[in-house]
Amino acid sequence: MASSNKACAAALLLLLALLAVATAAVAAKDIIASEPTVIPRSAEVDVSATCMGSLLALSPCLAFFRDAGTSEAPAGCCEGLGSIVNDQPACLCHIFNHTLERAIGVDIPVDRALGLLGSVCGLTPPEGLMTSCGNAGAVPPMYLCPAPSA
Repeated sequence: MASSNKACAAALLLLLALLAVATAAVAAKDIIASEPTVIPRSAEVDVSATCMGSLLALSPCLAFFRDAGTSEAPAGCCEGLGSIVNDQPACLCHIFNHTLERAIGVDIPVDRALGLLGSVCGLTPPEGLMTSCGNAGAVPPMYLCPAPSA
């Protein structure tokens, strides 16, 4: 009887261990899928390969997104937005895909962003931009993290 209880307890512990490993594997997969791209420390970072520099130009626009009653763009907002449209329009996808919103913690409604782009700033994004936003390979990463040093 005692050996039967020990076998049952061992089987239960093994089952719990397998469950813990499976849960950790799923969590690790989710974390890996959501982490930014890692590059080797020795590699040079090409800033134009990311959207961080372009998206920083949107910082004057944050007041427009925070105050839904605002109908005018703050000073510098349209200029920053225009530089993205001209230089890295694919980076606008980080607004439409809510990547920027999650990164900075500011609600950026897509309809409000489109209104800012067209009605307020008078800018026209390239044709087919919204379609390209669904193609992850066409959108540069928001930023790249260097690999940890050894």
